[in-house]
Amino acid sequence: MDVQVWMASKEVADRLDVHVRTLRNWLDLFVPLQERLKNPQGHYLISEKGFELLKEVKERKDNGNSSLKEIQKQFIEEGRISEDMLFSEEFSLTEETAVTVSAPNKLSSGMREMEMTVQETLVQFQNELTQLSSLNHMQATILQKIADIEEMQESLRLEMRRVTFEMDLMQQRLTRRKERYARHEPRWSLNPFRWFTRSDRAAEQ
Repeated sequence: MDVQVWMASKEVADRLDVHVRTLRNWLDLFVPLQERLKNPQGHYLISEKGFELLKEVKERKDNGNSSLKEIQKQFIEEGRISEDMLFSEEFSLTEETAVTVSAPNKLSSGMREMEMTVQETLVQFQNELTQLSSLNHMQATILQKIADIEEMQESLRLEMRRVTFEMDLMQQRLTRRKERYARHEPRWSLNPFRWFTRSDRAAEQ
């Protein structure tokens, strides 16, 4: 039992020395659907028979001035591909035209989505700027409060120095008064009994 071998489109393009996009166009023109598949990633897989057809197309293109349409007609006349490939080509052209027509609509839709995204980003940025302005105002208010508190602390320190100085001055004055009073304290006591005692002592002497 023969095992079918499938080759990736990139491998086939490398072996034929053509661009992958060129290879995809050739697939629609020359390779029947049963000779090509798509993997889950969307890449084409080509059978050995499909590869031989593409190889023949490459040789005829390199050896002569035949166009792809002429080569396709030659393949149909030789029985290598069916006439259904002509309808496949027309369908591909129609699909390509539809894609071309719908491209501006998709572009316009994409531009609108981009515009909305930019608008939303701008609004968000403006909100952030507003919040930042509020934070800056709050920061300025806090700094002003701190400056006021520092000024009040400085005033309080000056007032405490003044009060301390006045208290020291009053203490010094009180001390001097006590010393002066001690120096000028009267010798005679106010006790009358002590007067007689002193008089008696003076008479005895």
